[in-house]
Amino acid sequence: MTLSTTILLGLLKQQKYEFFSGVPCSNFADLFQQVSVDDDIVSVPAASEGSALSFAVGATLAGRRSVVALQNSGLGNIINPLASLVQVNCIPTLLLISVRGHADEPEDEPQHRIMGANTHALLDQLAIPWSEFDGTPQGFMAVLLKAEEAFERSVSFAILVRKGQLSAGPGGVVNGKQPVSDYPLSVGCALEIVGEALQPTDLVVSTTGFISRELFRLSDRRENFYMQGSLGHCSAVAAGVALAHPSRRVVALDGDGAVLMHMGVLSTIGYASPRNFVHIVLDNEGYVSTGGQESTSVTSSLEAVALACGYSAATRCLTGAELGEAVARSLSTEGPHFVLCKVNRSHSRSLPRVTSLHSPEENKQAFQIALSQPRALHVQASSAGAAR
Repeated sequence: MTLSTTILLGLLKQQKYEFFSGVPCSNFADLFQQVSVDDDIVSVPAASEGSALSFAVGATLAGRRSVVALQNSGLGNIINPLASLVQVNCIPTLLLISVRGHADEPEDEPQHRIMGANTHALLDQLAIPWSEFDGTPQGFMAVLLKAEEAFERSVSFAILVRKGQLSAGPGGVVNGKQPVSDYPLSVGCALEIVGEALQPTDLVVSTTGFISRELFRLSDRRENFYMQGSLGHCSAVAAGVALAHPSRRVVALDGDGAVLMHMGVLSTIGYASPRNFVHIVLDNEGYVSTGGQESTSVTSSLEAVALACGYSAATRCLTGAELGEAVARSLSTEGPHFVLCKVNRSHSRSLPRVTSLHSPEENKQAFQIALSQPRALHVQASSAGAAR
């Protein structure tokens, strides 16, 4: 059974919900689109799940009923505010949680399996009552009425929604064509330019989603560490590698949504100042892999933030020539460097998943070998052996 997001939104409004925030998930792609154009609901595209919950708490304090939409992989990001803000102050909020990696469904990507197996237990540990949605209008109204009972006790309530239970309303975006901006470069084209400037020993950490999948498609190498899940943590992982291995150049391939989620790490990187670190952000002003919802980067100058946080240099690029020049300069001078490149939302029709060839553990092991045995040393050793 499936429920139209138009009907779902109507039922929420019928129960007097007036405020909506969250972090995108492909299962909620059309819902985010619907609320963004609905004049009866205030909609805030939050950078992180904890922020979404905090926005909702503020709206609830001001007298508006609030919904927070998130994927269960982001449930960990709201444990602290759920416990120390929502529950301590008895401020009830409706959590609309998209469940990936459910035990009853076909095996999902590795990053979803652990949270999928523990979603129920985490909610139980937090004493948050929950119900699984059955895909029908009657079923959704029934769980909303259960939420009413929880709210009377000043307790939050979670509705668990599974893949395929929602369908797009009229003009919706579920399974629809992604919007494409008019920036000249695609992610794939930008990565080709970056790849041409890299040396064999350069290490790359790429953010989760289409950036890692495009990198895998174009240039799969053991020096690449592909993030699986963990949105927002790519730059910190890459900077940690750079600080631990100052003799190796390390590149973080990041996205705007990821940078916005944990923007405070820019200050930490500026403070730690790894000289061998290059932070490249491919900014498509949205969350393309989850349905094309807009990010807030369109009103932000992330390169200005990086410079203010202590990066040695920060550049914004729009063309291939600008990107090539900025990357070459960043790779040949001391950092940390920040390179932001605006890209469009088009991608290869055939975009393989990293896990089609490498398990996360295999990727980790290959990356660690690349760290301990640089490829250039193998070339030198082979040449010496041949000479002998």
